[in-house]
Amino acid sequence: MTGVRIVGLAGAEPSRLGEALVAAGVDVGDTEPDAVIVAIDLSCDVGDEERELLAAQSAPTAIVACGVERHPDWPETTARARDALDPDRALALFAVSAADGRGVDDLADWCRAPDTAAPAPARRTPTPVVALADPVRVAAGPQRSDRMSGLRAGIAAARTETATAVRESVQSLAVTADRACADVRDGRAFGAWLIESIGVIASTAEAGLDERLNHVRRTATLGLPGVDPGDIAPEPPMRPASPPPHRNGSGEDAVVLLLGAAGGFGAGRMLVAPLVDGWLLGGVVTAVVGVAVAAWIVGVRRTAAARASLRRWTADTVSLARTSMEHRLIARVTAVEAHVSREIWNRTGPRRV
Repeated sequence: MTGVRIVGLAGAEPSRLGEALVAAGVDVGDTEPDAVIVAIDLSCDVGDEERELLAAQSAPTAIVACGVERHPDWPETTARARDALDPDRALALFAVSAADGRGVDDLADWCRAPDTAAPAPARRTPTPVVALADPVRVAAGPQRSDRMSGLRAGIAAARTETATAVRESVQSLAVTADRACADVRDGRAFGAWLIESIGVIASTAEAGLDERLNHVRRTATLGLPGVDPGDIAPEPPMRPASPPPHRNGSGEDAVVLLLGAAGGFGAGRMLVAPLVDGWLLGGVVTAVVGVAVAAWIVGVRRTAAARASLRRWTADTVSLARTSMEHRLIARVTAVEAHVSREIWNRTGPRRV
């Protein structure tokens, strides 16, 4: 006996594999070989032709998947081919790339010293319907890597869209609230409106994010057994912001009152004294005008101070609300991604050849 015989359909390119083995120093022949190689085509599943080729061999035989560089899913296809041709795992199995020589050296070593027996007599294969009950289950639908890639892409898109929507809504609210501060008459009513508006933005953003995440989850886990088809449990609502602080009287107000009174009496004396005869009547009128001017000055100063304080509270509240919403959204996305990844990982597995 001499050399190695290579058999296979045209799609497996047995001649190309033979050239690679010859270049590796293997004697390739057609008559009375020491070993036989059955080349399989990875572009389709094996059929009766490959079974007949395998059953006709009487020498030590190896199954070789050719052209793996052109088929990224070659492990899955090769596993199905071995399940069909060699369910007992009695034959040698190789995967080679004749284009760049990967796997050829290992195959050449086996050709020089084949360590497997000849193929067992062919058994009658069941019909495809019966084959569905075979213990070796072929995974249906996308594989783990495809599901994980789709999950990450969907999660990233949902996070980006929601964060952009929150940023735009909060910025618009900040501009509107700052303009409203110039005409505020009731600080408590303004504070209640701002807190309610922040709550609406937060609830709308979280509801939209949950809808996107549920869609991504249903798509990524489609066809997996044991996955709850319901929606993910929502997060508790965000804690509302604190109301605007009540401004109490201080030493600054006393100083403003004193300066306003002094200014009011001085203005009243300048305006009224030349027009009124008599010190008594002039003093009374001066006092009345002075009190009115002082009250006006104090009122204007207090209103300006209250609006400045309300502006500071508005800016701080909007900034804290935006930060809180972004942190909640990131935490929500991270938790859902971890949960769905665990669901996919526990219910899928890589094919082992």
